[in-house]
Amino acid sequence: MARKYKSSAILLFAVCASLLSGCYGKKIYELETQVDRQEETIRALEDSLALGRAAVAALDSIVGRGSVPYRSRRADLGSRMDELQTRMEILEALVKENRYRISQVALRGGVGAGAGAAVGAAAAAGGDSVMARASLAQHLYETAYVDFTKGDFESAIAGFSDFVSGFPMTDFSDDAQFMIGRSRFLLGDYDEAIVEFRKVLDNYPSGDRIPPAMYNLGLCYMEIDDIETAREYFKLVVSRYPTTVEAREAKSMLETLPPPPPPEEKD
Repeated sequence: MARKYKSSAILLFAVCASLLSGCYGKKIYELETQVDRQEETIRALEDSLALGRAAVAALDSIVGRGSVPYRSRRADLGSRMDELQTRMEILEALVKENRYRISQVALRGGVGAGAGAAVGAAAAAGGDSVMARASLAQHLYETAYVDFTKGDFESAIAGFSDFVSGFPMTDFSDDAQFMIGRSRFLLGDYDEAIVEFRKVLDNYPSGDRIPPAMYNLGLCYMEIDDIETAREYFKLVVSRYPTTVEAREAKSMLETLPPPPPPEEKD
């Protein structure tokens, strides 16, 4: 489902209105306030996840792993922790998006008073101009993200796919690719999710979405009962990115997996 920015005139009006109103400082303050609140919520979610991991550890120590009560309680805790993790991922993406907006507002605020003609020329240039393309990219990403937060994962996949196709090498491209995989996962399309998460590893090897992509690959393989491949991805996260949230989660998952099969004896 392709989405297009309808009118460069709308963008021109918004930019010129901002330049004339002198509201950059206020806008930056509002965005920074949002970031502060979002980061505070992220810290609270991290604390809740830590408590959840502690509860899982306590459960493992006092309840038989093979019992029905254990499996039921463990599944409930796992579901709640997945929800917390998803909320935290959403907030982290919003923080990243708001920081990008702050940089753009600050950049526009630093433009000289004679830039009005340049703004008009850039807007009039249409889809090939840097400004119009930036607006299109922002529109695609934001629309897809709203769809994701509403649980409309099919539309989110379409929107993020449009973003990656049109803007494959921006700061948000790895985020968009990761969100395609995450949407597939939440739809239960685990084989497709594996394909999409692997694209994060292949196409954005230096991006900050590598640890969560590896961790989610482990979750995908668990869902299709390929426990050994899941174990390998969890181990990769722990060994290569030991200080990340995903590494802590991967350690917890490794503790819940059945032990690996003994090596085959050679004749």
